[in-house]
Amino acid sequence: MRLVGHSTTLELKKAIQGILRALVIARDRGCILRNYPEAGNCGGYRKDGELILQCEHLLTRSNSATFGDPRNVVCLCRNHHVFFKPQHGKLYWELIRKHIGEKLWNWLKRCEEDTTPHKVDWKMELIALKQEFDQLEAPIKK
Repeated sequence: MRLVGHSTTLELKKAIQGILRALVIARDRGCILRNYPEAGNCGGYRKDGELILQCEHLLTRSNSATFGDPRNVVCLCRNHHVFFKPQHGKLYWELIRKHIGEKLWNWLKRCEEDTTPHKVDWKMELIALKQEFDQLEAPIKK
């Protein structure tokens, strides 16, 4: 992955979203709502039978401060992301809060209330995410 040169903001943001997706899927090990019976079954499968996993930004991606922050993203299957969330919004947010815990929930609320503009170095954001992903994927040393 080229990190120097003339990368545009759009290219950097696409790369950030790609590594963020991989990181969140590896971290969450599947749809986070799979263990909540009240959310129903996971669903949405590819032709090869693999469950479609998607990244859900809890705060809008238009917020530069949290755009590439893994704390702002959870892994959902396609059914929970596309169907369950819009149809059962109140329950969805209750389960998200339960899953992420009060500390992270309060952080999200503070970020949501912060309307000041934030300047972000997208190259550094990408490098930090890549390092976090590499640490997550590294074998555990004894």
